Amino acid sequence: MHPCLPAVLILSLPALAGTPPEWSRPFPAHRIVGNVYFVGTEELGCYLIRGSVGDILINTGLADSPPLIAANIRALGFDPKHIRILLTNQAHYDHVGGFAAMQKLSGARVLATPGDAPLLADGGASDPGGMDGFAPVKVDRVIKDGEEILLGDLALKVVSTPGHTPGSVSYEMTVREGGKARRLLFANLPTVVMPLKNPQYPRIVADLRSSFVRLKSLNPDVWVAAHASQCGLAAKRKAGIYEDPKGYAAAVARCEADFVAKVKVELGK
Repeated sequence: MHPCLPAVLILSLPALAGTPPEWSRPFPAHRIVGNVYFVGTEELGCYLIRGSVGDILINTGLADSPPLIAANIRALGFDPKHIRILLTNQAHYDHVGGFAAMQKLSGARVLATPGDAPLLADGGASDPGGMDGFAPVKVDRVIKDGEEILLGDLALKVVSTPGHTPGSVSYEMTVREGGKARRLLFANLPTVVMPLKNPQYPRIVADLRSSFVRLKSLNPDVWVAAHASQCGLAAKRKAGIYEDPKGYAAAVARCEADFVAKVKVELGK
């Protein structure tokens, strides 16, 4: 699978027909680094961050993913009811399809960017790419670029990386591993999944360009992604090595090259 392409209840509805099987296939829950754990499916990256007064969950997979995510969290010895904040990298059905169910299970607050908050509230009806919908959820607070999300001893910096959706976002945090501080990035790679001539999203090209500039300015020691294949998560788990700054730079460069090629084809520039 090309690392730049998307591996692209309604509380109890099954996953939409035609979704790749790896989006629903179970994958072992495991610790990545510090207090950060993978709790998603084989392909959909869902990440639990453990904190002193509650936990943060980034992404919830498809509409039928929450039971698997909850089981993964319990397999690690944790309780999904300790989740206090729900975040996402992007408001598409394969990452927020389970938001409504996880919010009901945990009582967590939903935080979202200005660009993606409307999509969460209307269940994806206003998605400029015409993606499939999902159960709508109430957004409790809008988060903006550069601010810190604070929860007890947890602090995540909001890094706006729009283009995949109008409010696509990455998050930075510092973790401790082996007595050393490590920069960790929950990256949303700016893949192109909708037409670049898009009257519903006229700033898409400018957003994507700004996101590549932003991502190239970051230097994470460890990085993960909304799709597990984008960051080679299975191979990293097998090797037991997650530090990968060169792999991050290469993944961003591949995505930017894909974007530039699409600009030439669609816009003739």
